[in-house]
Amino acid sequence: MARTMVKTKTKANPYSQYEEALRKKQNELLDSYERDKAAGNAQPDDGIQDLADKAASAYSKELNFSLSDGERNLLMQIEEAFDRMRNESYGVCTNCGATIGEKRLLAVPWTPFCIDCQELQEKGLLS
Repeated sequence: MARTMVKTKTKANPYSQYEEALRKKQNELLDSYERDKAAGNAQPDDGIQDLADKAASAYSKELNFSLSDGERNLLMQIEEAFDRMRNESYGVCTNCGATIGEKRLLAVPWTPFCIDCQELQEKGLLS
């Protein structure tokens, strides 16, 4: 008796274009972090700087750290987006449950909110 092979279609990843954009942004942020870290370590902290040089150096380091905080938050949002993909809840607003528009996901693939809830969040009206 001859065996017949049954071809099973592999389910295409519905999130592939968003996943690719998320990975690209994640890699950009990690590369930027490494550059900032190297630049911060390369700045001299010798005792011959005058007060103005010390202030400028401190401001520069503080600016790098504040940018790193924003980048760190964005990395966390990207990881949360990957979690939503694994849970198959990606593309659904975490606040109201509405579908997030494709154009919004293409522009901001890590977003947890639909456009209406994002506006509420920016106004401080979301808990």
